[in-house]
Amino acid sequence: MQLPRTTIQTPTGLSFDIPDLLLVRAWADFHNLRMEIELDIAAGGDEYEELLNLSSRGSERRRWMIWRSRDGIVVQPMMGRKMMFDVMADALEVLIPVED
Repeated sequence: MQLPRTTIQTPTGLSFDIPDLLLVRAWADFHNLRMEIELDIAAGGDEYEELLNLSSRGSERRRWMIWRSRDGIVVQPMMGRKMMFDVMADALEVLIPVED
């Protein structure tokens, strides 16, 4: 009896390295932002092992979502296009928040 072949689809978002998570947490604290980590998320037909959400403290509105793909760090602002970076430090350099 031959078993059916199955393919395992790589998630859109992969988990982050611990140093990257620590860097984002320190950056968020410095800029008075809240960082949330969501695990095993499915949205819009995509799966994410880990998704970072950055928002202003005291606000439920997300400012940025960040995930790691096979190609690099992806930043999705709530308004605007996705941006791709090779390393987390480059992504954070672009995201200096403007006061609401």
